[in-house]
Amino acid sequence: RAESRGWAAHGYAVLAQDVRGRHGSPGEWQPYGEHEGPDGTAAIAWVRSQPWSNGEVVAAGASYAAYCALAPALTGPDDRRRTGARPGEAHRDGGPDAVIAAVPALGLVETAREPSGPERLWARAGWWAAHGDRRDSEPDALSRALASDPRLLEHLPVTRVAERLAEGLGRELPSWPRLWTGRDRGRLADAGSSSRLPLLAVGGTRDPFADDTVALWRGWGGPARLLLGPWGHHLTADPAAPPRAHVNLGALYVRWARAALAGRLEPRPRGVIALGGSGRWHRVTGTASAPGASEPC
Repeated sequence: RAESRGWAAHGYAVLAQDVRGRHGSPGEWQPYGEHEGPDGTAAIAWVRSQPWSNGEVVAAGASYAAYCALAPALTGPDDRRRTGARPGEAHRDGGPDAVIAAVPALGLVETAREPSGPERLWARAGWWAAHGDRRDSEPDALSRALASDPRLLEHLPVTRVAERLAEGLGRELPSWPRLWTGRDRGRLADAGSSSRLPLLAVGGTRDPFADDTVALWRGWGGPARLLLGPWGHHLTADPAAPPRAHVNLGALYVRWARAALAGRLEPRPRGVIALGGSGRWHRVTGTASAPGASEPC
């Protein structure tokens, strides 16, 4: 709600959408399934049909919601993703005009395992216990289950951990095995190479998905910008975020959105990466660092 109010304060109409099967949205929730893209394009098309809309749409989200923002931009006819027309003109079938993806959790495979292969068991068990196979969320669900069985996660195979979790949670997690069977790492990032839409990728050097954030930005086909700060998954809201590296992300998002919708972004990828907690940032391009480009931000 605070983020929505921030956008509205800068003159934007804001629509927050629950994915299918979550909170007020009907249906069955299958994270990283077949519905996020089509449902997103339908919502965007509806927005464009409203009398208060000027037809320009920025899709924005963080973590899993970043995937939901990217999905409608990267599904559908190739001519929508490849077009070079001005924002608001060529995407009337439901695709956005620009995308903001913060700490993007890009798929089942990307979230389940480190890029080198080991399972992110603690993180995935916590997320699935809190959010999986339910309409609402219970952030402390895993802690509650571990209180009754401290060795809950010390069992193999990991595909059957949900059976033990179900005992502590009092509910089943039928979607858990699907988390571990995927093999298509990088699918969404690869699809981004065909896009011509503007992208702002925001991440943290201490975020588990930092590598995916950079890969998404580096491989994107349209004007892409990267902000990689000294943050964790909660970005600047992280209590451990270095004060000298504070960035007003809301104001930055608004400035970027205005430039993207106005077509003022240079086509080549550009970005900045924090130099620890020093308050200084190193400029980078899609292929190499910009020489001698360290500056305050």
